[in-house]
Amino acid sequence: MRDLPAPRYPGDFSAAIWVCVSRADKTTLQNVLMRMPDKVCAVAFATLTEERRQLLYALIAGPKAARIVEEIRLESRRRTSALVRGRILRSFLSYFGRARNAGGTIYIRPRRGTPRIRRRAG
Repeated sequence: MRDLPAPRYPGDFSAAIWVCVSRADKTTLQNVLMRMPDKVCAVAFATLTEERRQLLYALIAGPKAARIVEEIRLESRRRTSALVRGRILRSFLSYFGRARNAGGTIYIRPRRGTPRIRRRAG
């Protein structure tokens, strides 16, 4: 698959998400959406129009769709920064293999202390 350019505006994410979702076959799309966390789906679905959301809700299980609707409602009250929202949207695209690798997004836990060299007694 070809790498999509980094979107600069929320509408660009909407277009990238819809292209990604509409090109996937229904079985693959359903499997990917069911494995994805609800919050990631909610942030991505919130960029789409209501008609397009309804098409996607029809593909997934009822309880999962209800949780996503609830997350969209909760997300409207949260103060999620554009940077965090962009990372969540990129993670949505990464489930389909369509996201660009963004530098500095991986957190590696630092080691505790430094490795010690043991000296021989004697």
